[in-house]
Parts: sequence; C-alpha cells; structure tokens
Amino acid sequence: MPKALICENNPEIQKNLALTLKTINVEPLIPLSLEEAINTLETEDIGIVILNETFADEPPQKNRLIQWITNLPMYRRREIMLIIIGDNLKTLDRLSAFAKGADLVINSKELDNFYPVFKRGYLEYQSIYKQYKELLGK
Repeated sequence: MPKALICENNPEIQKNLALTLKTINVEPLIPLSLEEAINTLETEDIGIVILNETFADEPPQKNRLIQWITNLPMYRRREIMLIIIGDNLKTLDRLSAFAKGADLVINSKELDNFYPVFKRGYLEYQSIYKQYKELLGK
C-alpha cells in the first residue's frame, strides 16, 4: 500500500484528507512536527506528500519542508508527488506548482473537492513521469 504524508496543521482537514486517502488504498501518515515529517521522509517509502505551505508555522516563502523535498536528488524527488495547499494558490495552476517545485497546488478553500482534484493531478503526474521512471528502471 502506498504511503502519503499529510503535513497539515488543522486536525479536521487532516482527518478528511486521511479518510479520502484510505478510500483509494493509500496509507496516511500525519507527522506532528517539521522534524518528524523530515524523519518520516528519510525512513519511510513515501510516495505522496500533502503539505500546507504554513505547516509547523513555517512562512510559505521559506517553508523548510518544501526546500528539503525540492533539494532531494532527482531520482528520489521524482518518486514523491508533492501537493501544496495554500490560501493564495489557484487550484491546478501549473505555473504556481512549477514555481514552488510542486506537482500539484490546491487552494485551501477547495479541499472539499480534494478527491477529483487529486485524481486529475495524480493522472497527470503519472503521465509526465512514466517514461522517466521507466528509464531509471533500466
């Protein structure tokens, strides 16, 4: 079962995201701190990271977890689908995602529609990196 890291401060949103992930056979893990999130990424095989850009009271422009993930070696970074949630993001905006080093961005107000947005983003992610991953496997 693939694993997803949910880095969100709001317990209600954590719960809703976890329930959605469980319905699609993804095991949700919820770290309590930035350090725990990084430790989990170092020790577990995480395929999806859902990160509120203010997780652990980090400023969106200098979020250390985003920086840590984007600085991973390319072979490892492409194994992690990074989804960033924020109040000032436009859902599914590819330019914003690119600028933040993410694979998908979602506006906080649209989390009620998380599953369809995630599904669309995940299919795009798989399509983009399918050949890349096949080349790495050879």
